[in-house]
Amino acid sequence: MKCSLMKRDVSKYRFALPNDIWTRTLKPPAFAVLAYLQYRHCRKFSSVITLEELTERTRMSAEMAKACVESLINHKLLTVELVPILPNIKGGKFFTVPDEVFYLRLGHGAIMVYAYLLCCEDRRSHQCHPIYKTISTAVGLSINTVMKHINKLAERQFISVERTSYIDNNGMKWNGNNLYTILPIQQVVDAFYQQQLDRLENTAERQRVTKLLREQESPA
Repeated sequence: MKCSLMKRDVSKYRFALPNDIWTRTLKPPAFAVLAYLQYRHCRKFSSVITLEELTERTRMSAEMAKACVESLINHKLLTVELVPILPNIKGGKFFTVPDEVFYLRLGHGAIMVYAYLLCCEDRRSHQCHPIYKTISTAVGLSINTVMKHINKLAERQFISVERTSYIDNNGMKWNGNNLYTILPIQQVVDAFYQQQLDRLENTAERQRVTKLLREQESPA
């Protein structure tokens, strides 16, 4: 069953991160924690963040989340009140990240790779073509792990990936960089919640069939 599950236009809800964040050599868990706290700060949440909320939104253990917070505070990227200490983005270089990225069970590694692609994105074409090695260096992950996260992002419809090629001066054909297209976040959200709905329907159907079979096997 297909249905429209999101009432608001999620594409309008984004928060900013400075391009300078890539010079801080953050690991994915710390990046995800800092990004989530920046999102809360931009949205001016009145509630105090809990450890449970932080671990749920960044998809990590409580121990890892605590370690990330302590490290960010020690490196003066967070105040003790958990307010991000980032350069003023007004008039500076920055990129924006959809709020919904923390509500789609993506994981901190994939969140960081996605954020880097957003930073590289051409705002008019929504495309970019960094090589695996460049992404790997920026996010502090091995090339194989980056490839895994790229595949996950593509499967979840955050991005599309086009393999490119080129012809050199000698007429030889070579593989080029991947061309990444950032897909509309509304499309991502709709696909995610439709998948959740399909799973619920499949579970209900399995339970119905199991009950029917048990009734048929029971003696009259």
